[in-house]
Amino acid sequence: MNIWAMDKDISIKHVLLLLHSHLGADTFLVDQNVHANAKGIYLEHPSEPGVRAYLFTTGQEPERYGLHLEYPDAALNNNLIDAYENLKLISLLNILAVHFDVSELKNLDLLG
Repeated sequence: MNIWAMDKDISIKHVLLLLHSHLGADTFLVDQNVHANAKGIYLEHPSEPGVRAYLFTTGQEPERYGLHLEYPDAALNNNLIDAYENLKLISLLNILAVHFDVSELKNLDLLG
């Protein structure tokens, strides 16, 4: 996937590069079948259908992120999701690591 070729806002492209660096490029897939606005993107678990996250920067403070976590069979559970607003990068990384079964964050020394 060429992040720079995506029709997304620079804030989304930037956070995708950070996610690749700290979670690993193979820990999630970008759902290209669902159209989201330029400041939002759906990420999917690579091996568990229905485990998704909607990541967005719309309405967030600079360098902060919004996140909605989706689970399998959400329709059976009244579409329950976990929702977060104005997350710092380290919080975003920790939440996505749990959601996508990532055992270890990488390159944390680069976060300062």
